[in-house]
Amino acid sequence: MKRFLQTTFVLNALLTISLNLNAQCITGDCKNGDGKMIYKNQDTYEGHWTNGYPNGKGTFTFGESVYVGEFKNGNFEGKGKLTWANGTVYLGDFKSNALHGEGVMLWENGNRYEGHFYQDAIHGKGQFDYSNGDHYQGNFYDGKAEGYGVYTYKNGDIYTGEFKKGKKKGLGIIQYVNGNVFSGSFKKDLKNGKGTLTTSDSVIIGYWVNGELNKIFEEKEINQKLESKNSR
Repeated sequence: MKRFLQTTFVLNALLTISLNLNAQCITGDCKNGDGKMIYKNQDTYEGHWTNGYPNGKGTFTFGESVYVGEFKNGNFEGKGKLTWANGTVYLGDFKSNALHGEGVMLWENGNRYEGHFYQDAIHGKGQFDYSNGDHYQGNFYDGKAEGYGVYTYKNGDIYTGEFKKGKKKGLGIIQYVNGNVFSGSFKKDLKNGKGTLTTSDSVIIGYWVNGELNKIFEEKEINQKLESKNSR
């Protein structure tokens, strides 16, 4: 699982709005009140002003991207909606121009994330719905699955366990749609180390390397065990 959010935007322009001598207030009061400002690069801000800075609710348009929401001392701060030119949308909390707090991100490719953000990165608890039908719910660190989580594949397989830097690593369980269950160690997103594979007719305790069974320590036939019990 790659990092889907990397330094989404940096908006220093808002920090220097009141110092931009090339800006022009075209309507209203752009000092203390409601007004619209247009800048030399054609960016615009329309909304409430306090001491020459956007404060309160307003709309900032930069290029083909638009932010609609709350401002504090010229920064995106509070609740807001940011729509990028490519169609990606973020709706949620902002702090000092960064996505920070609880929010929802909708990508132009159909991916969707809902959960916690920290300084522009997916960070904390949340859930990610992929355009291919996969779903992950759990912890994130710096944009990647980290710690405990549950990953449900489009085909119905479910992995429950530990992640590291976006990959399955540590102890976990895979419940396959065909009824088989693997419980054991993972590394590099694959079964690696000791584990137990339970199928409809057997239990294999062994050692896996890069997803492949490398050594069998013990194998039990479930049907034979049932037959021996029934014959008593």
